[in-house]
Amino acid sequence: MPQHSSQVPFVRATRAALLTLMVAAILAGCAMPGDRVPDNDAAAYREVADAVARNDCTAARRAVEAMQSGHPDSRRLPDAYLESGYVCLGTGDLEAAEVLVEDFLERFPGHPSEDYGHYLSALAAYARWRALPPEAPGARSADQAREAFGRFRLLLTAHPDTAYGSDVRPLLMELREGLARVELNAIRNDLDARRHDAVVPRARYLLTHYGNTESAPYAMAALVSAHRALGESAQARRLLQQLESDWPDHPVLDTLAPEPRDG
Repeated sequence: MPQHSSQVPFVRATRAALLTLMVAAILAGCAMPGDRVPDNDAAAYREVADAVARNDCTAARRAVEAMQSGHPDSRRLPDAYLESGYVCLGTGDLEAAEVLVEDFLERFPGHPSEDYGHYLSALAAYARWRALPPEAPGARSADQAREAFGRFRLLLTAHPDTAYGSDVRPLLMELREGLARVELNAIRNDLDARRHDAVVPRARYLLTHYGNTESAPYAMAALVSAHRALGESAQARRLLQQLESDWPDHPVLDTLAPEPRDG
């Protein structure tokens, strides 16, 4: 199976277009290796291959199920699972893709293409996260992002030398950015509601766990505002100095009103 290392050029689009772009950039042209198909299962595998060639997820899944039932020991059966999972991912049937890939991982542990199976599984979770509407609740978005993040981490942990590592790392960073945005939205809600005692631990959590994200300077600014509102001027000044040092000239500095003078 050829390896691919191009990044995913996601754009705002319909769910179908989003998934098509993902597969085109990351998975296009991925052909599975395999030994010569024994004569007794050649026809079964051809059914899978024909459905894959047509990008027909439903037919591919049915053909794999038939092949599993009739030829469970076929050397090409693992390829059939992965090829069909790839097609289902590309056509946006994420549920079918996940079923096929998880079946592959369960039935063929230690297979040479196991890392590819984990990769497809993680991409399916990532696609679910990217397909969430903007109005989706923060908790739902965070849960889906964590699911995708965990699957990518599993791939890198189980297969640290995987050829897909260069693809995975920018996606992990994107997921971290998404998780940080969920936390920042909660911080802003607390700040707007003048729940300053709640802002402090939330902002510190974001800075501790997502300090290298785009949300971090905004969390620091919220922390400055919260400490000011709580009458903790000295702490607010220290944090403002840190904000100015770590993110000089950041636009968020313009949103902080001058600090009230004591007395």
